[in-house]
Amino acid sequence: MAGSHSSVEQLPIGQSASKPAGNASGEQSSRDEKAKRKGSLLIRIWDKFGLNLGMVITMFKGALPPTIAIALFQNTGFANTYSTLGYLVAIMSILSFAIMPRAKFIQTMFFNIIGICIGSCIALLSIYCSVQARAHTTPHSESTSAGPSPGASVAPYNSSASAVCAIWLFFNIYISNTLRASRPQLQFPVIMYSIFANVASTYAPQFATMAQGISFAKRLLEAFLTGFGIAIAVSFLVFPLTSRTVVFKTAAGYIGALRGALKAQCAYLESLESKDAYRGRAKEETEGSDGHRKQHLFHHHRTNRASQPSPEAKGLKSAVAVLAELDGKINGDVPFAKRELAYGKLNASEISELIKLMRLVMLPVMGMSSVADIFDRVAERRGWRTSPDLDPDDDQRTHEAREDEISQWNEIMRTLHEPFKVLTEAMDQGLEHALYTLELADRPKDSPGRDADKGKDGTVTDTEAKGDIVDPGDKNFAEYISAKVDRFYDQRKLTLNTWCHQHGLDLKENQASHDRKLPGDPGWAEHERQQRRLYLILYMEFLLWSTGRAILNLVRFADEKVESGIMKKNRVIAPGMKRIKKWLVNALSHEDSSVDHTPDSTETPGINIQVGDAYQRSKDPEHLPPTNAWQRFGNGIRLISGFLGSQSSAFGFRVACATLSVGIVAFLKDTQAFFIQQRLVWAMIMVAIGMTVTAGAGIFGFIGRVTGTTIAMCTSYLIWYIVDGKTPGVIVLMFVFTFCEFYFILRYPRFVVITILAIVTQVLVVGYELQVQKVGLKIAESNGQPAYPLYELAPYRLACVAGGMFVAFIWTFFPYPLTARSQLRKDLGASLYLLANYYSCVHTTVRTRLHGTEGDPDDKHSVGRRLDKAREKVFTKEMALLAGLREHSNFTKWEPTFGGKFPRKHVLRYMGLISYASNILRKRDEGDSDENASWLKDFSRLMHSVNVTSHELTSTLSLLSASVTNGNALPPYLEAPKPYGLSVKLEAIDADILDVSHITEPGYAAFAVMQIASSLISDDMNKLISNIKSLVGEVDFSFHVVSSSDDSLASNDGLTK
Repeated sequence: MAGSHSSVEQLPIGQSASKPAGNASGEQSSRDEKAKRKGSLLIRIWDKFGLNLGMVITMFKGALPPTIAIALFQNTGFANTYSTLGYLVAIMSILSFAIMPRAKFIQTMFFNIIGICIGSCIALLSIYCSVQARAHTTPHSESTSAGPSPGASVAPYNSSASAVCAIWLFFNIYISNTLRASRPQLQFPVIMYSIFANVASTYAPQFATMAQGISFAKRLLEAFLTGFGIAIAVSFLVFPLTSRTVVFKTAAGYIGALRGALKAQCAYLESLESKDAYRGRAKEETEGSDGHRKQHLFHHHRTNRASQPSPEAKGLKSAVAVLAELDGKINGDVPFAKRELAYGKLNASEISELIKLMRLVMLPVMGMSSVADIFDRVAERRGWRTSPDLDPDDDQRTHEAREDEISQWNEIMRTLHEPFKVLTEAMDQGLEHALYTLELADRPKDSPGRDADKGKDGTVTDTEAKGDIVDPGDKNFAEYISAKVDRFYDQRKLTLNTWCHQHGLDLKENQASHDRKLPGDPGWAEHERQQRRLYLILYMEFLLWSTGRAILNLVRFADEKVESGIMKKNRVIAPGMKRIKKWLVNALSHEDSSVDHTPDSTETPGINIQVGDAYQRSKDPEHLPPTNAWQRFGNGIRLISGFLGSQSSAFGFRVACATLSVGIVAFLKDTQAFFIQQRLVWAMIMVAIGMTVTAGAGIFGFIGRVTGTTIAMCTSYLIWYIVDGKTPGVIVLMFVFTFCEFYFILRYPRFVVITILAIVTQVLVVGYELQVQKVGLKIAESNGQPAYPLYELAPYRLACVAGGMFVAFIWTFFPYPLTARSQLRKDLGASLYLLANYYSCVHTTVRTRLHGTEGDPDDKHSVGRRLDKAREKVFTKEMALLAGLREHSNFTKWEPTFGGKFPRKHVLRYMGLISYASNILRKRDEGDSDENASWLKDFSRLMHSVNVTSHELTSTLSLLSASVTNGNALPPYLEAPKPYGLSVKLEAIDADILDVSHITEPGYAAFAVMQIASSLISDDMNKLISNIKSLVGEVDFSFHVVSSSDDSLASNDGLTK
């Protein structure tokens, strides 16, 4: 359920994400249009609730299946066939979730059908065992009354039959839910299976012959499959939605988010021209009427407002956060889109290439959002974030130094304003060009060149009518972007030369070498400060230039698809045999999942990321590897105990115990009739739906689901009594209410399970009353359940649901809780492990690039290509896991606080920048001069001679991961690895290699990015270690004075702080 929601919701996201990316005139026209429509009440309601056409269509589609099922039951033949099981048809049509994209729907339905067929086989086996147990203990038992379906009459109570069915039910629930916990892709089919097993097992003890049992199992199977069939028909015939459509809509939103991030980035950089970069406020705000007031303001705000980011910085970080969220969503949908049989233009490999190119644009954009963090850390290191008791003279000097730093940065950013703005506008147009060329968005009606003459491929050909103007969507737009990027590169040379001249740095190599400062010289501190300032300028310019190059590659990709004729017409796109085989092989294997397969994950987010065998499997310290056949056989025997002792097995056992806590009432002589009459089977079904692998949202889930069922009881009253129980009016009103309830599924993903339970309860109550009206009171009560009027039936349903949810809640915490805190800790350990894995990939990538052993990046078997794929895979896993960590953190508010915030996301971003920047060191561009190529060759040679990368960070992250996962204290005196410190090392080998005469070369800027990212990683690692120490403690081997009066010492060996 949740997986379907996450994909369907991307339709409105994809449409809205591109809004901030439009041009100024488009935004103005949009505002004018809104102003004109403001007077319409319907439009105001539409905007108030955030509706759009895609969401309304999805709501309509979601409400159709149960409405069709209820309407079909009014047919006499249909009613006679399903009798008292007709309500299950509507329930299954809801739980099939027809609004899922096609590929996801087909995969889920495939597992649903197989699961239900297996369930019917197991049900027949349990019925056979029950009949045989009855036959051996009551040889001549005869049926005494009608049963739950035609041809399935029931017999008197038999203890042996009931005991056999109870054992089968426990086994069924245990095995299926153990599989549910270990295979996230089977979450929803297992819930379907559990419903089938609960219904079949509670009626099975009452059958005296196999003919009765077969008739019942057949009717039950038909009811389930009919519900599936209705959902399939709606999914395929009513506003069909493909996974490819979802991916393309999300890609449009992705590009729109990139445009929004670029604009937020430009606004932030412009704010640095006049604002205090270290405080986030305009410089004028800090200036008082006299020096004393200025000092007072400076001293007063150091702890209060100094650490608050500016609105522009917040806007940039928010834009990047939206970008990261879309990246995670599109990554979950791409595999399904690639498996789909479709009629379109881009095939699976081209979709993958498009996503890869968009992600390459995202990385430098995310890196630029770190500029605010850099300024903040500089202020913290220089004592501008604290307010110690300083001498007035020292305080004055610090204030003057700070004001001088601010003025210099204001001047620098004003110098960079024009080239930054021009390139940003060109990049925005490049993204717009990709949208139009790849047909991810329609060109506005009033856009330039829309009505000009166009060729067959859709590109503008009437160049005489346009003159020299080049607009997004034009044929030669890539050349325009390339010229803008090259112009920025040339302008940055002039900017850097001007900056160096203003600070007394001569770019002539011989003079620069003569005036070079060495450590210990009087001017070394100022030299180092100027070098860091230069590195930050290079950092910003390099990332902006890299963003331009990445967008240029995206534009060329789009143009290439047009020139090759791919975008001219649709074609049949079928997945290859290799992809189908891979899907079949991996269908039941361990699989990564965020919210795509777990129906309860939006309420208790069950992120399941396979981080690798090295993390999942550890060596057994009690057993050496087997050396002969007998030892290998013994290892196979030990797998059984390992399975029974696994967390998946523990969860399956909990669900089975919770189910039997209610189900035992159906297997006892004195309470069996009560169980059937009061419909307690739905309390058992609520256990199957309500039990989750973790109880992070146990309290929230219990209260929310009971509240949702209470609301459903009230809506049932409205649906029934507004039209006085008239069948046509009831069906119409039920469609309207279900239509509205699907709004909450799409708009508020946290309440998706609560809303689904409300819809199910509503259909149960109203559908049952319509069933009684159709088949008559006598047939309705033939299954042993008295027919209650709706005003009594609805509270009974509420009591059943509340009772089942309460039992599920109890067994979630008994005998020991599986809380969100424990899952958060484990996911945090997995996240740290993935960071270590990612850094290891970055480490190897940098080394291969420096050694020149990366190979051809276009060769899929080359070292570089395989490293790129490994990095992308780990990066994607980490981003998905971070999303799950945020969700678990949100639910820990319902439980005791787990701990502080960890800067994992920042570390990942900086590692990605190191890998991205090192790409410049791989090879020279064709346009590079021989002098630049010579410097790059010398630089790479020196980088190879020093220890550029280190495994210390990988080791530290692995240690932190193990400590958090297992809850062990950290070893004493653990420190974060130091930054690379390449400047000093390289200058010690070759004093001229980092001379300012080389600052205009791309490799120099790439080096600056690596140096800054390395420093930022070191800072965040220190914070990470400090936070983890506060969680798990630190082993303390020191001695402490216990009492100073008797001079006694106590050894605290092995204690934890």
